[in-house]
Amino acid sequence: MSSFKTVFGIDLRTLALFRIGLALMILVDLISRARDISAFYTDDGLLSRTASMALSSEYRLSLYWMNGSEWFVTLLFVIAAFVAILLLIGYKSRTMAFISWIFLFSIVNRNSMIVTGGDVLLVVMCFWAILLPIGARFSIDSSLNRRYKTDENAVPDDHRYFSVVSVAVLLQVMYLYFFTALLKTSDDWQVTMDAAYYAVHIEQLATVFAVWMRGFPELLTFGTYFVWYLEIIAIFLVFSPIFHVQLRLFTLALLIVMHSAFFLSLHIVLFPFIDFMSLSLLIPGVCWDWLAKFNAKPKRRDIVIFYDEGCGFCKKTCLILRNFLLPDRVKLHPAQQNPDIYPIMERENSWVLRDHQGGLHTHWNGVQYLFKVSLLFRPIGIVMGWKPLLGIGNKLYRWIADNRDMMGRITERFLPYNDPKDHAGYVENCVALGALYIVTYYNVSGVQQFQIKRPQHVSIPAKVLRIDQHWGMFAPSPLKFSLMPVIEGKTRGEDVVDVWNMNVEPPSRVIPEHLSTEFKNYRWRKYFGRLHSNRNKKVLAGYGGYLCKQWNNEILPKNKQLASFTIEFERLRTMPNYRPRKPSTIRVWTHWCFKEYAKK
Repeated sequence: MSSFKTVFGIDLRTLALFRIGLALMILVDLISRARDISAFYTDDGLLSRTASMALSSEYRLSLYWMNGSEWFVTLLFVIAAFVAILLLIGYKSRTMAFISWIFLFSIVNRNSMIVTGGDVLLVVMCFWAILLPIGARFSIDSSLNRRYKTDENAVPDDHRYFSVVSVAVLLQVMYLYFFTALLKTSDDWQVTMDAAYYAVHIEQLATVFAVWMRGFPELLTFGTYFVWYLEIIAIFLVFSPIFHVQLRLFTLALLIVMHSAFFLSLHIVLFPFIDFMSLSLLIPGVCWDWLAKFNAKPKRRDIVIFYDEGCGFCKKTCLILRNFLLPDRVKLHPAQQNPDIYPIMERENSWVLRDHQGGLHTHWNGVQYLFKVSLLFRPIGIVMGWKPLLGIGNKLYRWIADNRDMMGRITERFLPYNDPKDHAGYVENCVALGALYIVTYYNVSGVQQFQIKRPQHVSIPAKVLRIDQHWGMFAPSPLKFSLMPVIEGKTRGEDVVDVWNMNVEPPSRVIPEHLSTEFKNYRWRKYFGRLHSNRNKKVLAGYGGYLCKQWNNEILPKNKQLASFTIEFERLRTMPNYRPRKPSTIRVWTHWCFKEYAKK
């Protein structure tokens, strides 16, 4: 049993890194989406709420269906970002994870035309974060653990966490690799081993590095072997009870190499980083023990912080600074109990920090010193030492010192001592067991060769919770064609224009060498990939109407207004063994901006 706990346990410090990675991914995701708020998430964009709900699967939910105005969508983005920042610093961590999960599945459900595998993984991992003690270490929550109210120098002595939740979330992390390997059933992956060859020839995804890689066919063949075999055996290596730490770290390194290669070769942007976030849960505790020894150098370990005993705000601030900047064993003491320090505190109206050489630091200089000696935040400390910033910092410190009573009331209200859980309760374990059953059934039934029908008691809660998943990246085989949108329009004056690029010149039908750079970003790339095969009239008409508004939103002479256009795709089919590609044209939709131009 001890071996099982070792294999399926998670270090609490690892969970802190996972929380930080999750919050950062949510923030970066929001920033990347914010560029296209109007286009993708409002009623004035290319998919209205009515069309979105019609396109969405049953049992989906979304806050973004409440209102289609840009101001409302922007407000939701701002709230989601604020919650993610609170999750980042570990303030009411599990509550913030729950709220972030609601915002995440809401934005994913709002526009299914641009959903990527990374989006699905981000929502799924946020769901699991709700059940985990992600705030037990390196957080505001852990800084204000109730035990520090009576003993500010109490030190947590056990970082191990094992429960049904830890078993479930680690299996979830590895399901992505195991089941995507099972779904890769084509000869490209298992016989000819040329899947990587086809992947780097997808022009709308290929980077400059991928184009360069085409000159090394043997390396592409090796890449196919490497990816498929690693995905199929990684789950067994990670959960091996024999040479557990060594095999886990080795497998983790291989998976990082694989995702790095994906990032260099394909324009998939956030997906590898979201994978890194989920893979962080595999980091064993021995890594943190080694880092803790490295962090416990005298210049950090032997610092002593003295605070005003009667100031609750002062004590909490010191606890938070120690938690984020210093080793756990750094001592905090009330200044009133030290006859040498207390007069200095009274004279300076400041906390007092004694460094490892006996030097004393007060006011903002003390804060800057802590950042400067911190292992993680040293660059910030160096910047804080810039004279103009030191001046601003000292003014801020004096203002806070003069208003300690008010700050105390604020911290009493918003930063109370708490009891952060570092173990799973009955409710968490039961929910995790049910969720594990659902995601396992969902993944197994998604493998076609198993021929297992998915029952409603699995599919309905999976869709509601947004933990339904199908890890079909390049499965059963990579795309074997490249796509370039060509939207040729006519103005009222019969001029031929390029609507896709909003250009008054006729569109080019020649696929450029670096097609991937022609798209605004990877979400537009995903959108056009789905538009190519979509036959939903509401989706096509929505995009058509959006283009009409984009072209005609300016005051134009009547003969320059866009009257009609046709959405087509120039396709290049990738042939095996570097044979010449086969071009073709696919017509998807014809749209009229004014009724008089519609075909009778």
